[in-house]
Parts: sequence; structure tokens; C-alpha cells
Amino acid sequence: MITEDVIRACVKQDKNAQRTIYETFYPLMLAILRRYIKDDEEALDVLNQGYMKIFKKIDQYHFENSFEGWCKRIIINTALDHLRSSKRYRDVFSFDAIMPAHKVYNDGINNLSIEELMGVIGEISPVSKAVFNLFVIDGFSHKEIADKLNISVGTSKWHLSSARKQIQSRLKEVYPEISMMYG
Repeated sequence: MITEDVIRACVKQDKNAQRTIYETFYPLMLAILRRYIKDDEEALDVLNQGYMKIFKKIDQYHFENSFEGWCKRIIINTALDHLRSSKRYRDVFSFDAIMPAHKVYNDGINNLSIEELMGVIGEISPVSKAVFNLFVIDGFSHKEIADKLNISVGTSKWHLSSARKQIQSRLKEVYPEISMMYG
């Protein structure tokens, strides 16, 4: 657990305190990044960028909310900044069409392990995966997602719908019994 003393030591650039924070949150922050970035080296690079931001801005943390939550926000925002700035993702973010919503039957995935489901989510297109993670896992609204990704609310909704369709399609391929049970 990270104490107030460790955080205050980080504000003073104490390397041991920084190491404590890094090592404490490393597995969690890397897991968060892997939801957005599939490539391990790229995820580690973004993780290190995120930690640099954490240590640079740590004096802005005011002990009012969870320190872990504060760090998660910085890591997620660093991942989104990376996705926005990456040339291979840039064109996809500009797509501004709205597709009709598509119903997904979630009961069938109750028998899947978290690892299996996260593997399927990891295979969907990068921008749709980012929107899906932000909306479903991290609890952001479409307005917040639109602001963070510099897209319209409609585009955010389209990417969520697209992500759900891609996940459903992949689940039907990998687990045909789900397809037979839920159409």
C-alpha cells in the first residue's frame, strides 16, 4: 500500500519512493495498457511514459481521492494520447458515421474465463477496442470518450457498437456453442 509519506517523498524526487510506486502499481497499470495496446513493447513504452507523467505531476495529487485511481487516469490518458498520435490509428479516429445499435447477448459469455474474453477483446480494431474499454470497463460516458479521443459522441457510439459486433462475431467463431444458444 502506498502511504502519504511515500507520495510526499516522490514529490521531493526520492528515487526509492518512486521505485516503490512503480513496483506496486506495475502489474495493474500494464494490465490496463494491454487493454488498449496489443504489442508488449509498445505497451511498456507507453507505461514508462505514463510513469514519467505520474512522477512529473505528483505534486498535483491532493490526497482527496484514491492515489491508485489518480495514477490509473494518467495511464489511461497516456494510452489515449499514444493512440491519437500514432499514424496507424489516426485515420480511424476521423471516421464519423453512426451505425444502428446491435444487440449482444451477454449470457453466453458467462462460461468464459476472463483471459479468454480479454483475448477476444484484444483482437478487435484498436480504436473500437479503446472506446469499448473506456465505456464498458473504465466507466466513461460517450461524451467523456468523445472529448478524450477528439471524436464526436456519435462516433464513440459507433465504435462501441462496432466493438460489440466484432466481439460477438469472434465469440461465434471461437465458441460455436454460444452461437447455437443465442443466435
